[in-house]
Parts: sequence; C-alpha cells; structure tokens
Amino acid sequence: MTVRRPGSSGGTLRVLVGIASLFALSLQIVGAAPSAADTDAGSARCEELTELSVPDTEITASELVPAGDYVDAEGTVHRDLPEFCRVAATVAPSLKFEVWLPTVTWNERFLGVGNGGFAGNISYDAMAPALSAGYATASTDTGHSDTDSTNSWISNPTQLEMWGRTSIHLMTVRAKQILTAFNEKAPKFSYFEGGSTGGRQAMDQAEFFPNDYDGIVSHSPGMDYSHVMMAVLWTAQRLAESPSGALDGGDRKLLNDTVLAACGGRDGVAGDPFLNDPRDCHYKVKRLECRSGTSAGCLTAEQVRTAEHVYAKVANQGTGEHIYPGFAYGSEAAWNFTAERQALVSYPQALLGRAVFDDPQWDWRSFDWDEDVNLVEEKLSPKIDPTRTDLSKFDARGGKLIMTQGWADPFQSGSLPIEYYTRVLLERNGSTVRSALRDVQEFYRLFMIPGGGHVSGGVGPNSFDALAAVRAWVEQGIAPKQMVATKYENDRPENRVVMSRPLCPYPQIAGYVGAGPTTEASSFRCENDWGDFAEDVAREQQRMQLREPSN
Repeated sequence: MTVRRPGSSGGTLRVLVGIASLFALSLQIVGAAPSAADTDAGSARCEELTELSVPDTEITASELVPAGDYVDAEGTVHRDLPEFCRVAATVAPSLKFEVWLPTVTWNERFLGVGNGGFAGNISYDAMAPALSAGYATASTDTGHSDTDSTNSWISNPTQLEMWGRTSIHLMTVRAKQILTAFNEKAPKFSYFEGGSTGGRQAMDQAEFFPNDYDGIVSHSPGMDYSHVMMAVLWTAQRLAESPSGALDGGDRKLLNDTVLAACGGRDGVAGDPFLNDPRDCHYKVKRLECRSGTSAGCLTAEQVRTAEHVYAKVANQGTGEHIYPGFAYGSEAAWNFTAERQALVSYPQALLGRAVFDDPQWDWRSFDWDEDVNLVEEKLSPKIDPTRTDLSKFDARGGKLIMTQGWADPFQSGSLPIEYYTRVLLERNGSTVRSALRDVQEFYRLFMIPGGGHVSGGVGPNSFDALAAVRAWVEQGIAPKQMVATKYENDRPENRVVMSRPLCPYPQIAGYVGAGPTTEASSFRCENDWGDFAEDVAREQQRMQLREPSN
C-alpha cells in the first residue's frame, strides 16, 4: 500500500492501494461485469441488510452502488469503482461507520482503515482504493463529528474512550458481522492499515484487541499521543517565551543544509538530501551561531537555543524523567516551528484542557513541567496511549505487525518507535536482548525510513507497499527482509523515478555495496547495525531503571 501524507492539521489519512504489488501475490480476483440478474440479486441482498440484527447497532442505510464514479457523503468523487453494497450504521451512542462490500470483485479479505488527527469523519479516501483492490473495507468517524469546532466530545468519557481506544474494535466486529451476512461466509483474512492517529489505532488493535486482525500495518504511530501533546507544548512554550527564536523556512534550510554537510555521506553515499541514520550525527548547532558583525548565513543565539531545544528530549523538569524523544538530525527542513507550529497548539489545548484540566478555556502557556506532567500521566495517558509492551496475545494468535516511521517526520519524533521496540525486547521474559530480537521479529518488524515524513512524503524514498508485505507474511509465511521504497518526482507515481532504496527491519540499515548507481535499491543491502542497537538498548535500560519505584 502507498500512503499519502495527511494535512498538517492531522486531517484524514489518504491511502492508495498498490495494486501492482498485490497482483504479485497472485491472490487477486478477476471478475466479469455483473449481469442484470446478478445486479438484481445483489441489490436485494444489499437492501435486506437494513433488517440485520447487530448488537447495539442501527443500520441506517444499505444501497447497491453501480460500477463507475461515486460521490461520497463529503462530496469527493472516486473514479471507476467496482459495484458495491454500501452500508452505513451507528453503534450506540454515537459511533458512525460505513462498510463497502464488493459484489463481484471481492478477494475474500477485509481491510479496516484508520483516521488522522482527532478524526470525526469517515476515511472515504482510504476506502475507495481498498475497494478497487478487491477488499471489503470499513472506516469509522470514531464516535464524534469533526464539525464540532469546540471539541466538546473530549469531555464526554464515552466518546473519548471510543476515539482513544475502542472505535476500531467496535467497527471491526460489526463490519465483519455485516460482511459475513452479505456474503454468507466470513473473510479468509483481515487486515488493518493506518497512519498517525491511524497508527495509534493499529497499536490499540495489536495490544488490546489482538483477535480482530491477522495482519496490521502501523505508519508513524501516534501511539504515545498524550506525550506528543506535551512535545507540542515543549516547543510552543519556548517560542511564546522567546518569539525571536523562531526559525523560518530559510533558517530551517540553512540548518538542514549544514547538518547534511556535516553528517551526510557516512553510509558511503554523498549527496543524498537526507541522513541514512540520524543517530550517527552529533552536530553542535552552536557552531552556526552568528558572530559579532555577522548576520547572514548563521542563526541568532535565540534561534540556536530553539534548535537545541527541539533536538533535546522532552523531560519532566522536576524529576528529569524522559517524556518524549527529541527530533532527529536531518529533519530540520520539515519542522513547523513558526505560525504552523502555534496552530498545532490547538490539539493539546483541546485535549489536555478538557480531559486533564476540565477547562475548555485552559491556557496552554501555564502548563507546569512537573505537576501537570503527572496529571497527564494519571488522567489521560492510560486512556489513549497504546504503549504496553506485551504483544504476546497477538503473537500467539499468529498475528503479524509491520510498523514504519520516517526519520524526517515534522509532527512527532522519529525515535519513538525505536524506543518502544527496544522496550518490547527488554521486557520479554526469560530472553537475552538478541534472542528476544529473534523472537519478536517472527511477528513484529519496524522499518525506519531515511528522509521519510509523517506517514508518507519526505525528501527520501517514501513510496512502498507495506500491505502487500504483511499479506505475504500472513498468508505465505514470507517475513519481509526488506521493502523497496521509491522516490518519485514531486512524490507523484505517474512521474519519473528519482531514486529507490531498500527499507530494512530494525536494527538493520541500508548499506551501499560499493558499486552501482546510488539511485537504485539494487546497489544497497540491509546490514546489521549492532553498534547503534547496543546504544538504543543501553539508553532504554537506563530509562527503565529510573522509572522503577525506589524501596
């Protein structure tokens, strides 16, 4: 599946299925156009679904949609869709979802798709390509409408729980019941794919509802959502206190160019507009500070402090405890730390204001980096953060999980999935770290994307098909040893290929073989990076020790 980036406000995730890759699995269904008799029968079966009894659920519409262009409820036109039965339903008290059921082209698989940001709408742009690829597919608004500009739903415990934990599960159970009734058989396999908030939803499924899906793809998972909110405040407060420290587009480009010049090429490839592994970069921004009488090609002292602040970990200022990792070197050009970053404050202002402080008018500038951190951990994190490391139930049922994360993500730290993955290894009972890695990679693999953005996009190769990879893993037992990512001109697949690179399962990274074009994936191979892996493990061990209560 190729995933296109949501808007900077955390809008609807847009997912385009990589049909060519799915063909490679030799699992597609080729169907002829439905006859008039087939259409009449399909229409009758579809309309009868309104009478289906589904627990705590009202089926509000079921209609047969003819093949061709389709205009969804939001007015978007989806071209050349196959004939399908559209079912709309509501789970009490307020969770709306839709299921689209192919009448002729069903590949006997179900695909649930995720949301972005605060959601509040159905992800039609993800459902349409899934339907075209033969899937029965479903999406939900997560229990509230995005037309609620005040985000009052956050104050409703049931709606907060649906958005933060249960909405995909509630949708999935009912969508499968509807699907099974329509086709008179259950799907052979079920998959889920989502990014950002959808990536968090993916981890909710793996951790709390492991029986819902056979395969899960989690892109740029906002799984530590409450801490992401604090990370937004971390930089927003810095800029509010020192507006002169803001970094505009030119400043960020200067910093990015300098970082690339200082740290690029260590993988044997010079000239890449991204770092292959930002963990190996230790550039001191102070070197870029303007000297007396100089104002061009440098940063002011306040701008240097802002950059250092962004690279640094977010920490509890009372205890020093790690809250959230800093942003990676090489991501500077994508930072949103001017007017755009201030706009992001609306997210923690709404979520923390209502769910933590019970005050819709709460002033985010007042956030205290000791007492208020503890309040977030107590009142919000347990409700919305799927960061438990015990994935044993998902593993035991044969589930497979692929997680991806761009190193140049402008909205959340690229290091977070590595921290989580390392904790999964360290907390695996009775195993050394290396043996735990072998065990965990049997069902869960993390792929870091050099130069990759949030969910998709970015300056590096960013178009790849993780859904095809997880399908091959689930259905054929072929674990993904790499995924080839392609960079198209302007990130449009119809344009020329700029370069391709292999994405490697952590802790491996792509290494140049020393010969061949550096623009082609075949000139690279995945190599173990045991040095950085050991450092990642040591850092997480130290954090875990600090978190342990003292006697």
